[in-house]
Amino acid sequence: MFFLSKQISGLLDTSLRTEPGRLTQLPGYSFCSSLLGFAAVFIHIALLPQNAHAVRPFVTDDARIIDVGQIEVESWLEVGHTDSTWNPAPAVNFMAGATVNDWLEIIVGSGVARGGNGKFAMPNPVLQPKFLLMAAEKNGRPGFALGAGATFDAGVGDLHDRGNSAYLIGMTTWRLYDDWLMTHINYGARMDKSRNHSAKYRPYWGIGLDAGLIKEEIRLIVEAYAGDPLDLHAPKTAAQMGFRWLASDYVNLDLTVGVQPELHEHTRNRTGSAEVWGQIGLRLLFDAFTPGGKRGDPMGARGMFVR
Repeated sequence: MFFLSKQISGLLDTSLRTEPGRLTQLPGYSFCSSLLGFAAVFIHIALLPQNAHAVRPFVTDDARIIDVGQIEVESWLEVGHTDSTWNPAPAVNFMAGATVNDWLEIIVGSGVARGGNGKFAMPNPVLQPKFLLMAAEKNGRPGFALGAGATFDAGVGDLHDRGNSAYLIGMTTWRLYDDWLMTHINYGARMDKSRNHSAKYRPYWGIGLDAGLIKEEIRLIVEAYAGDPLDLHAPKTAAQMGFRWLASDYVNLDLTVGVQPELHEHTRNRTGSAEVWGQIGLRLLFDAFTPGGKRGDPMGARGMFVR
């Protein structure tokens, strides 16, 4: 634990961005105690009974992948409210990604928790390859990417959805006003297949905004989307908003709230109520295998087609 805290402290104390006009270094005070407390909350909630489904802190994807040789790890906590009942979502949700080259990133994810019956629970595992066709330019042309994803019928306990889902989407990102505003648009299709039932197909869309507030490292994030494509038979509409702190090039913290129509567990029809949730998310980036041990580019890889 001491080793991990030292690594996180180093990530936080790293300068944010090095080019003129980019973010500068934060004051040199330590945030280790806060992050260790955050980890303690993860462990504490892991011991509580869980039932709800997890939604990611920001579902709408950007046309960007991490730089070659970097590894990213994202984890989040969620509490949800449906029909006057508060339920903690999976205690420790995580997604991890690594770049293969300048245009391909592979992302995997799952979670762990204690189920409502007191036994171990795990949601369906996730696999997401992402292809960066062209990186977005600051105040210039947009970036384009293609993403595919699938969940597998291999979960455990209360968090296991009996079936699998998949999606194929395009992504477009604009970097505007010297990165004070970024917009992301997703478009494509998703497939949901419950066990022993035929597959259902429907369009998928998502619109996301990421804007600086007072300081560029403090961001407002807002999105609307056609249900999380990694959630089996998700509602057709959902929305989230919140704040993001770019503590450094290697550490992001998110605080978000979201809402979507509540669906009946078996029929997947609307119940007339709304599901509301709040989340705290943590994203860490590591220069694990960067060529020559150099720092990775905070704006990510170059893409398949480099101008």
